Amino acid sequence: MAEIQPHADFLTSCQENRKKAMNYIQFRSALSPEDPKARFPGFRQGLTTFKAGQQVEKGAKPLPVDILMHESMPMVLSDGTKLYYDIFFPAGYENLEVVDKYKKIPALVAWSPYGKQKGGTLLDDFPFRAGVPKHWLSGLQKWEGPDPGFWCAEGYAIVNVDTRGAYTSEGDLEIMGYQEAQDGAEFVTWLSEQPWCNGKVGLTGNSWLAMIQWKIGSLRPKGLEALAPWEGIQDMYRDNTCQGGIPAGEFHNSIADTLASYGKLEDPPSVLVKYPLFTEYWEDKRANCEQINVPTYVAASWTNPIHTPGTLRAYRCIPESVPKWLRVHNSQEWPDYYADSSCRDLKRFFDYFLKGDVDNGWLATPKIRLSVLHLGLMTTWPLARTEYQKIYLTPEGKMSRSPSTESGQVIYDSKNGKALFRYRIPHDMETTGYFIARLAVSCPSSDDMDLFAQVCCLRGRSANKQGVLTIRPDNMMVIKLLKLLHDWHVGLQGVGMLFHWGPAGQLRVSHAHQLSEHATSFEPLYAHTERIPLTQGEIRVVEIPLRPYGMFWRKDDVMELTIAGNPVLPFPIPGVKPLQGTNTGAHTIHCLDRGDDSSCLVVPST
Repeated sequence: MAEIQPHADFLTSCQENRKKAMNYIQFRSALSPEDPKARFPGFRQGLTTFKAGQQVEKGAKPLPVDILMHESMPMVLSDGTKLYYDIFFPAGYENLEVVDKYKKIPALVAWSPYGKQKGGTLLDDFPFRAGVPKHWLSGLQKWEGPDPGFWCAEGYAIVNVDTRGAYTSEGDLEIMGYQEAQDGAEFVTWLSEQPWCNGKVGLTGNSWLAMIQWKIGSLRPKGLEALAPWEGIQDMYRDNTCQGGIPAGEFHNSIADTLASYGKLEDPPSVLVKYPLFTEYWEDKRANCEQINVPTYVAASWTNPIHTPGTLRAYRCIPESVPKWLRVHNSQEWPDYYADSSCRDLKRFFDYFLKGDVDNGWLATPKIRLSVLHLGLMTTWPLARTEYQKIYLTPEGKMSRSPSTESGQVIYDSKNGKALFRYRIPHDMETTGYFIARLAVSCPSSDDMDLFAQVCCLRGRSANKQGVLTIRPDNMMVIKLLKLLHDWHVGLQGVGMLFHWGPAGQLRVSHAHQLSEHATSFEPLYAHTERIPLTQGEIRVVEIPLRPYGMFWRKDDVMELTIAGNPVLPFPIPGVKPLQGTNTGAHTIHCLDRGDDSSCLVVPST
């Protein structure tokens, strides 16, 4: 891992890198706030009172207390840009300029461009509301942000911000770089100094609202006292937009199409097309979590299609001297974030660090909580007990504990074929951690290869693929139907993100020659700063980092590794155009005893 810079030097390097990144930046048109898809309620200012027992919308959870909303409040950044935010309070905060010192309360900030009310995406847009029943929430929450119906009743102010360029906030909408982080840091400090605030501010939320926490936290703004990122990538290039060096801008575009602005919208996928290697532009969008110095509660899952690797890497990078907790759940980010048990758990964390409730038992919370086995017994991530075992690929399509004694090859059509390797599990076992597919590969008809790897579990006489149900509809009959579809393995292409099937990874071979300074022995991240094509007849050994995963295997389960030239399984989020590898001809995997370079699957045995 890279050596940690002194914080003053880090801030200087951020500013210098930002100037270089601006040489690459490109913009596109944004969705107009007036477009119905933006769900913009119009620019309104004033005070609204919601009464206890009121249902803000049909089917929503009745409010437990009176709640006040101060709408479209302005804040001016140091460069003169005006942001607007909505802020929710429990009753008694009608006048925000004069507040008794005993009534000062902490603030929880939801920072994103998604709209401070509703926005371009709602839970209702997803099948089964993505596992979040309507009656769980008040309807006052912004997309992926905390619910004022819960938090105001517990003595917190909820602050929903429209970031620079979002909706009526001024400026162009820039994405996940130093500018956005600096805006957030300024806002946090300003907020902590308001007459009603006790000087303590926390950040919370899913996805974008989690990703930006890494960035804002690294700047260490005055007033920031706690972070609670619920599943957020740490490195936009390596974790999402160009994972393994393979450009994949469609998910980002699906998000960008919902972002409303009267200004311009930054366009990272267009930058990637013009500049496909890792540059200062992408460094500007990588979070330096080693600079975070406030208590942090990180939530992650094995099954998130976007965030898992980056979330767990970010947790690792936060210094051990900083109070930090990790909980890996077995659900999906939205139902986990809004579940009452999660809210109550997070409340204990915030109560301790933002209210000074030092007797609430939070410090007794285990540092690591995983949803696989031995809950609450771990103190480090990756698990200290992990042993990385190599299972070697054979020309017969099997995997073995011993490398093949004779050379052999497995060849597949890179356009629509795949190579399968299977290993029968000899006893019950757990694999929690980082998988790596180490492959010796060649391609006689091209100077590059896009490789996609997937590990899954096969079970029973019919060797049916085993998935996990990540979204649990609020209807037992529907759950039973989904289980039947899973067990019969029919109709699963249409259920998208409801199931997850195991760890996967991808890699462009021309990028696989120099490791990044951020690489580890269990997560071989490449630098992606130079393309070195394959030469005729060359066999190149590459390592494909698969997403971290926690799996329990029964005796006689079959571990199946699939290697292909396109994603083995379709991207699970509806509406995202499928990624296609850029390949020509046949791919060859060389299965032979090459010592450390032998083709194998590295498995985290725990």
